[in-house]
Amino acid sequence: MRCRALFLVLLFSAAPLLAAGGHAGEGSPVLGVFLKVLNVGAFFGLLIYLMARPLRGFFEKQTEGIRASLDASRSNEREALELEAKARDLAASVEGEVAVLKERFASDRERVREEIEGATGRALARLRADHARSLSQMEAAFRSRLVSRTLQAAREEALGILAKDLTPADRARFLETVTAEREGA
Repeated sequence: MRCRALFLVLLFSAAPLLAAGGHAGEGSPVLGVFLKVLNVGAFFGLLIYLMARPLRGFFEKQTEGIRASLDASRSNEREALELEAKARDLAASVEGEVAVLKERFASDRERVREEIEGATGRALARLRADHARSLSQMEAAFRSRLVSRTLQAAREEALGILAKDLTPADRARFLETVTAEREGA
C-alpha cells in the first residue's frame, strides 16, 4: 500500500512537469535535467509498477503453455516411437506369416496337383479298362455274329451245292468232311 501511495505522489508530481512542457527550471539547466530525469523515472516506474503483474502473469502463462506444449510434444514423440516399434514388429510378424502362408500354399499346391494327377491317372486307367472290356465284348459279339453268318452262308451255299445234281455218295462225303472239320475246330 505504501508503494502505491509513493507512486501516486510521483505521478502527481510528474504531471505538472509534463504540463510545463520542458519550460520548468529554465534558470538552471541542472534542475531542468533533474526534473526531466525525475519525470522519465516516474513514468517508467509507474509503467513498471502497473504492468509488472499483468506482464509477469502473461509470461508465466506463456511459459506454462510452452512447457505444456514441450511436454505434449515429448509425450507424442514417445508414443510415435512406441507406435513405430509396434508397426515394425507387426510388419515383421506379417512378413513371417506371409512366408508361412507361401510355404503352406506351395505344399498344398503340390499336394493338390499330386492328388489331381493320381485321380486323373486312376480315372484314365478305369476308362481304359472299361474301354478294353467293352472292345473285347464287342469283338466277341462281332466274332460270334461273323461265325454265325459265315456258317449260315456256308450252309446256304452247301445246300445250294447239294441241291444241284450231286450224287448221294458226293453228298455223304461232303457231309462227313464238314462234320470232321467242325469237330476238329
